[in-house]
Amino acid sequence: MPSDRDALGIGPVPAPRAAEAFELILRDLAEADRREQVRTFLSGGVSWEGLLAARRGERLVGAIFSQIQPGRIAIVWPPRLAPGEPDETADRLLEAADRGLAAAGVSMAQVLLETVSEADDAVLFAEDYRPLAKLLYLVCGEVEFPASRPGGPLEFEPYTEANRDRLARLIEATYEATLDCPQLNDVRCMDDILEGYRQTGAFDPERWLIVRHQDRDVGCLIVTDHPEHGSCELVYMGIAAGWRGHGWGKEIARFAQWLTARVRRPRLVLAVDAANAPAITIYESVGFHAWDRRTVYGKVFGSRG
Repeated sequence: MPSDRDALGIGPVPAPRAAEAFELILRDLAEADRREQVRTFLSGGVSWEGLLAARRGERLVGAIFSQIQPGRIAIVWPPRLAPGEPDETADRLLEAADRGLAAAGVSMAQVLLETVSEADDAVLFAEDYRPLAKLLYLVCGEVEFPASRPGGPLEFEPYTEANRDRLARLIEATYEATLDCPQLNDVRCMDDILEGYRQTGAFDPERWLIVRHQDRDVGCLIVTDHPEHGSCELVYMGIAAGWRGHGWGKEIARFAQWLTARVRRPRLVLAVDAANAPAITIYESVGFHAWDRRTVYGKVFGSRG
C-alpha cells in the first residue's frame, strides 16, 4: 500500500513517459497487439492531450487515455493501475478525464471492453457510464462480392450538398424503432452524427447514398474506405420505419459489397448491435461472419445540441 508521504498527483503525462503510460493502459491486450497499438499512439498522428497519469512521487501508478473524435464524441480507454494501487485512484483518473471531456464540449464518451471486469463495471458506474450495447464486428471477404452492380428495385443516389437535408431526415427516420443501439437515439444532434460519419475513413460522396424506391426516399447507405487497413467499412445502413419489411436490406448490403469491390479492397467490415437479430441475419445471408465483439459503455455530457 502507498505510504502517506507518497501523495497522489494526477495530470498530463510528459513525453518521455508516454510509452510507459500507454503500456499500462493497454496491458490487457495480447503482446503483439499491445506493441502495435502503442506504436500507433506514439507515431505522432494521435493527440496525447487526453493522456493522464496518476503519480506518487516519481512512480507512475495509474493511467487513462481519452481520445476526442469528430462529431463531439470521445473514446475512453479506462483507467489501469499499478499492482497494489487503491481502486480509488481509478475513480480519480476517470473523474479527471471526464472533466477534460466536458470542458472540450464532448457530447458523449464511450468505453469499449473486450471483457467486463467487476472493477471496470464499478468504476464506470460510479462516473455515470452505463452499458449501451454488445457489439459484434463482422467481416466479409472479396469472394462474397458481386461481380457486377446488383440488380433490384432500389436506386442509389450519391450525396451532394443539395441533398444533405434529405439524407439527414432519412437517417433520423431510420432510427425510429431501430434495434441497433436504440439507447443512442436523441443523444447526439444530426450535425454531430454526420460529421462523425464524414471523418471516418476516406470520405467519398459517391459512397454516401440515399436509397430510393419508385421516386421515394426509403433508406440510406454509408460506406467508407480505410486504405491504411486495406478494407472498406459499412459505416451505416438503414431503412426508414415505414418502408421496412420488403426484404431490401439484403440488396443494400450487396450494394455495399459492390462498392468495396470497385475500390479493390479485399474486405468489408462493420459493427452491429448483437441484439439486432434481423440485421445480423441479413449480413450473414450475404457472407459476413463475426470476428470480434465488444461491450460498450457510454456517458452523455449535457443535452443534445
